[in-house]
Amino acid sequence: MTNQSDTDLLEEISKLLQYHDSLGIREYPRTQQIERFLNNPGSPSPAQPGSRPQGKERKRRIAVEEKHVFDPGLAEKVTLQDVRQELGDCQRCRLHESRTNIIFGQGPVKAKLMIVADAPCREDDLQRAPVQGDAGDLLDKMLAAIGLSREEVYITNLVKCFPGKDARAAENEIKTCLPFLFRQVEIICPKVICTMGLLSAQTLLHSRRSLFQLRGRFYSFNDLCSSKLQEKIVIMPSLHPSLLLENSELKKASWQDLQIIQKKLQEG
Repeated sequence: MTNQSDTDLLEEISKLLQYHDSLGIREYPRTQQIERFLNNPGSPSPAQPGSRPQGKERKRRIAVEEKHVFDPGLAEKVTLQDVRQELGDCQRCRLHESRTNIIFGQGPVKAKLMIVADAPCREDDLQRAPVQGDAGDLLDKMLAAIGLSREEVYITNLVKCFPGKDARAAENEIKTCLPFLFRQVEIICPKVICTMGLLSAQTLLHSRRSLFQLRGRFYSFNDLCSSKLQEKIVIMPSLHPSLLLENSELKKASWQDLQIIQKKLQEG
């Protein structure tokens, strides 16, 4: 019979696994401690003392299987308003069924920092603007901490429609929206793109790594694109404010990312 302490432990483990899943962590190293805990005689024996150490620091690289290709049909759209008009009352994928409004983006066309979240939430959908509510309030504070206001930053999403409660965009839906995001990037030409979320980071970086494996450093967006960009653009994967509200212990990691971004923006 399962006692209350076992039930509580299982509930905590379940919450931890759900949290890790939201960060893209779905595999765990099989350590000696876990091996003993599982007590599985058929599993491989743990590494013996003196064997080659694991986790040795190596230079990290992203294997790029294909480069981002920009839609030549959008190249003639020279302003953000032109791109928005081309998007129209978009019904190119099923996401139009769950949205109230298209959340195209918000901010100055010459912004040095561009934030790309995964998708609009319900509050964004209703207020017709990206990153609203409590998450938006926290984002404003985060930006203020590095000397910026929301009015100085361009904020958008990987997909422009609210995907539904507890849902996330499918691969084909992301691919449908990408040409419009890429044209936004071309027109704004920011110095830094900060992705806030697992999907936006993995998509723009052509990676399947977890968010914690990706965050904390810059990646060249130019090297990931087949088209030539006017200026050098770097990507910094980071954490969405909504995740920080649920897990305050992650704020330190987010602050480290913001400080790196601030230093980059201050360069000549």
